[in-house]
Amino acid sequence: MQLMQQVGFYLIFFVLPGVAGARIAWTKGRNPLLWLVVNGLFPPTLLVTIFQGPARPVAGHYRQCPSCREYNKWRESVCKYCQSEFPN
Repeated sequence: MQLMQQVGFYLIFFVLPGVAGARIAWTKGRNPLLWLVVNGLFPPTLLVTIFQGPARPVAGHYRQCPSCREYNKWRESVCKYCQSEFPN
């Protein structure tokens, strides 16, 4: 029983944040392997991963505004920063 508690502890507090951080980093165009290791070793850095902006345009997630160069969600048709329309 003691072993199962230890495995559960490591799974919840180290493996889960690592996998979640890697998934979030991948959707934002960042290196998922790096963020898997960082979030797995230091779980509080998951907050950094969540609040970071995208590193580059990611098809289906983010695209860059041609006018102001800010990143917007892929499904938006108007930039939320400069109000210019995206070409389709």
